[in-house]
Amino acid sequence: MTAFWIAAGLLTALVLAVLCWPLLRHKAAAHASRQAINTAIYRDQLAELDRDLASGALSQADYASARSEIERRVLEDVAGDPAAPTEAPRRLPRTALGLAVSVPLAAVALYFALGNPAALDPAASQQATEPSAAEVEKMVATLATKLEQNPDNPEGWVMLGRSYKVMGRFDDAAKAFEKAGPAMETNPELMLELADLSAELNNGKIEGKGRELLLKVLADQPDNPQALVLAGYDAYSRQRYADAIKHWEKLLAMVPPDSQDAQNLTAGIEKARSLMGAGAPARAAEKPAKAAKADVPAASKVSGKVELAPELKAKASPDDVVFIFARAAQGPRMPLAVVRAKVADLPVDFTLDDSMAMSPDFKLSSAGELRIEARVSKSGNAIAAPGDLSGEVGPEKAGASGIRLRIDRVVP
Repeated sequence: MTAFWIAAGLLTALVLAVLCWPLLRHKAAAHASRQAINTAIYRDQLAELDRDLASGALSQADYASARSEIERRVLEDVAGDPAAPTEAPRRLPRTALGLAVSVPLAAVALYFALGNPAALDPAASQQATEPSAAEVEKMVATLATKLEQNPDNPEGWVMLGRSYKVMGRFDDAAKAFEKAGPAMETNPELMLELADLSAELNNGKIEGKGRELLLKVLADQPDNPQALVLAGYDAYSRQRYADAIKHWEKLLAMVPPDSQDAQNLTAGIEKARSLMGAGAPARAAEKPAKAAKADVPAASKVSGKVELAPELKAKASPDDVVFIFARAAQGPRMPLAVVRAKVADLPVDFTLDDSMAMSPDFKLSSAGELRIEARVSKSGNAIAAPGDLSGEVGPEKAGASGIRLRIDRVVP
């Protein structure tokens, strides 16, 4: 904002200098009138005739004729109205002072009338561009209407299903994914999307088509991290603790030992063993965070840790949902990737990548710079509402790691 006002002031000063300099500078008066100039010319012509006569270049008759012609022109010039002498321009300091006052005032008034003053305050600008819950609902409803009119758009149905899933509308998400048809079986990411949705709908158990696709991914990619997380999650929910331990221990060997994923997996394994009577009860949460993802290129993901400011802990409940998402620093406000957690999991490590994109056309890797945000939702809805807790960092480059994000403010 300061840079903007400095630049605007310099440009205004430059304009004033160009306008006022001609009004303030002093010019010497032009004393020669047209008649005086003509007289000097005639005098030079008569002197030239005298020189030509003295040198013999001009005869006496020609000299007399030429002199008579010059004298005639002198008489005609004197008989006419003499031109007024040229006056020197006057200095106009009052006019210059008026411009110096009026131009800046007019520029400021025009900017506030026609410009965008709110853009000078990044916080106000961001708040102004933050879509309301009603606006997001309207955009999703518009997409749903378009798809109903033109249902032959699998990618559109996938986008709609992911939108519903982020909003917590799991039944609607299931219907959208069903209309996407065979497209949901084209790659492991979408297949696991259905498995994860089934777990959300069935209290951790993966049923029906979701279970079928999960088993297919495990058969084709037995080391797929997300598939191992979901398989363990499903087994734990069915009280098949030995199977859950098997899946999670396999994944534990694949993640960095000091990562949050490793801590969550270890806590889940200890809890499963305690329930089998093979170990002491653990203090950790009942289920590990579903945060692991298959390896993706570094430029297609960002990672870091989210924590809740101590002064806001009293305003959050352990079961409140935490949404962690990335947006493009410049451009549409639609989230490019989203992951869910709970307040009880905080502080929690997170990874956002292209596999979490809500649309195939809007991914982390397609944005030059990102803003990473986290929001504690009191209602469980991903759209900000008064009383929610939030925090953000950025801009960050795609591929950044070690990001520290603190939830430190209350949504007004």
